[in-house]
Amino acid sequence: MRARSHLALAALGLLTVAIHLLTVVTGTQFYLTQLTMAAYYGLVVIGLGVLMGYAGQISIGHAGFFAIGGYLAAALTTRNLSGLEQVLPLARLESLGLLHHGQDLYGDVLLTVSPWAAALCAVSAAALIALAIGIPVLKLKGHYLAMATLGFGTIIYRLLL
Repeated sequence: MRARSHLALAALGLLTVAIHLLTVVTGTQFYLTQLTMAAYYGLVVIGLGVLMGYAGQISIGHAGFFAIGGYLAAALTTRNLSGLEQVLPLARLESLGLLHHGQDLYGDVLLTVSPWAAALCAVSAAALIALAIGIPVLKLKGHYLAMATLGFGTIIYRLLL
């Protein structure tokens, strides 16, 4: 059983590298975008599976955490950071390969955060907020937990709307 899990993990890693290389070779971001979205949805499903399957708790607020991560990743990968060289240490981020150079529809140069770094930031931010929300909510069980998570999801929806 253990060898099968290692084999599946190795196959997933090879598939990820192959899709990234395909993105580099073809010059299009389509495959990288699809892989990133699949990873986001996979993380949501794993989180729900752990909470509802193993712990037996009902969570209705997962969409709120998904929205936090999604909005942060979208903001990091679409906002132009070119004018922020004096404020942010962009040279250091660029030397680490965390920035992506591109062009918009008008031919202007864009400087954005790479999708992989944005995904890491989005997951980290959602996890920190989940920890802050989860500590007081940990005492709740059953329907009370469901109502608290529903309230959190509604608050995030209203804030981001």
